[in-house]
Amino acid sequence: MVSKRKLLWVADTPAPLNVRQAVADDWEIVSCPSGERLDVPLSQASIAVVHANGASKDPARLENLLNAVGESSVVALVLLPIEAQAAWAEVSRRKGQFLCVRQDATPMELASKLAAAEALQPAFHQLREELSSVRNSDSGPYARMEEMDEEMRLAARLQRDFLPRRLPEVGQSRFAVLYRPATWVSGDIYDIVRLDETHVGFYVADAVGHGMPAALLTMFIKKALQMKRIVGHTYELVTPHVSLGELNTDICDQNLSSCQFCTAVYCVLDTATMMLTYSRAGHPEPVLIHADGRVETLQGPGSLLGVFPDEQFESQQTPLQPGDRLVLYTDGAEPVLGWGVNQGERTLEDIFSPWVSVPREEMLLQLAARIDEAPRTDVAEDDITICVMDVEEAA
Repeated sequence: MVSKRKLLWVADTPAPLNVRQAVADDWEIVSCPSGERLDVPLSQASIAVVHANGASKDPARLENLLNAVGESSVVALVLLPIEAQAAWAEVSRRKGQFLCVRQDATPMELASKLAAAEALQPAFHQLREELSSVRNSDSGPYARMEEMDEEMRLAARLQRDFLPRRLPEVGQSRFAVLYRPATWVSGDIYDIVRLDETHVGFYVADAVGHGMPAALLTMFIKKALQMKRIVGHTYELVTPHVSLGELNTDICDQNLSSCQFCTAVYCVLDTATMMLTYSRAGHPEPVLIHADGRVETLQGPGSLLGVFPDEQFESQQTPLQPGDRLVLYTDGAEPVLGWGVNQGERTLEDIFSPWVSVPREEMLLQLAARIDEAPRTDVAEDDITICVMDVEEAA
């Protein structure tokens, strides 16, 4: 009996009827949730079909999913809703290994796409083998470059492991993040943490410079910035300005020889009162987009971290309302947002109010597409992080 070809179904739900009808009895469908490791299942599959699910509206999840498939030799079909234009652009940008198809396509359409993917598979696999052969046959500078490249890949994967795998949902707060290193590793870092039943703490930090030195400092920031302390049998939340002050002292005490300073903004939201407490340390001012289209920056003093050991920081407070959107970002995102020294005659409202009615995930996908489509001279080669928090209506 001839064994069936294996089709890897990458999704958090069972294969729908149109996919099952398209494969008929010719393929064995092997399911793998999108949040699990894909390297082993992909190595055992002939073709992969990826159903993006919610990832089509979440740029970070979509990018991680595509990267995981991209590290294999498998040609993949990516099923997307027709309205997810930014996701279509992101998948289409990765030419060769990925084929886009509507998730509501007919079984006949899916079958033809599967045939196309299967036809591409041998050529793609051969190219991978030839490239591997060239790499393995060279023991000189090229091999050393390959070794360094692999080390940077591992460093990038390790750094991403320090980022939140799932964004918490506390009260009415909902988050989405766009994270784009300029190279393998990033000088940006962010975190979003549920502190207790009603409080969520979140920050964005930017080590001056980029590359490996800045990336190493972000690991220190991740471990040194204290949001909550255990006191006996209870705990206390650390006020943002105290957290930044202690982080500043810790960085200064290290006496780092290079890339020794950074910027940050740290916020704590009390979802019971919808009061936001925040503190800045030389970082771009957060932007608050109100439901009625008004836009304001959340101002407050605060110098760079890691420069003056005794620097004092301040916490500011502002109330939030349902429909409000808060945007934290690093300075590398300013050209993408259209905000900064080159904004010309555009006002704060011109730049940010159009995002009021756009879902946060779609907003970040559109910004990601803007990054991909812009000439390198128009988008600074800097790390880019944009964190969006929405205040939803109470259930």
